[in-house]
Amino acid sequence: MGPVKVLLVYIAATKGASPALQRKVAQKAILTATAVGILLLVAGAIFMRVLHFSQGALTVAGGLILLLLALNIVLSPAQKEEQGAEPDEAALMSMAVYPLGIPLLLNPIGIVALTVFSAEAQSVADMAVILGMLLVVAAIDFGVFLVSHKLDRYLTYERILVLEKLLGILLAALAVQLILNGLAAVGVLTLTGGH
Repeated sequence: MGPVKVLLVYIAATKGASPALQRKVAQKAILTATAVGILLLVAGAIFMRVLHFSQGALTVAGGLILLLLALNIVLSPAQKEEQGAEPDEAALMSMAVYPLGIPLLLNPIGIVALTVFSAEAQSVADMAVILGMLLVVAAIDFGVFLVSHKLDRYLTYERILVLEKLLGILLAALAVQLILNGLAAVGVLTLTGGH
């Protein structure tokens, strides 16, 4: 759970918004990702047992969802925002949940990891350590979001567009790797090289 994959999308979406609105969007994205992360850590093992899915199946599903999001980023037509127009608060708050909070901030790799940690934790102390790490990462992410708009002067519309498309391609590669890892985990294929 980290801001690298989400930061560019966040900056582009909230460019031109007031600092208060930028902060609200960041808070909602962080709270969404953290709450879902805690839920997966606490109940992930139960979800796996009740719904009868394997770690490999979860990995493939996460990869497919991330691939669809990445394709949407890469293939969607560019829409230039009107200069000086205040972004729509309701749309930004909705975007803070999806796609900023889930699946960009708490991405499919994090979802798989937290669910597996939940299933494999041996004690309450194990869970407490992982929960502490999750909360520290969330605090760091929030700090990064708060200072991210200092990059605004360097990010013209064209630079954001190019970086956004590049990010989409990298996310697609990550998604394909997740799918391959999941297929290998269930024994459909054997990976030679890569992760």
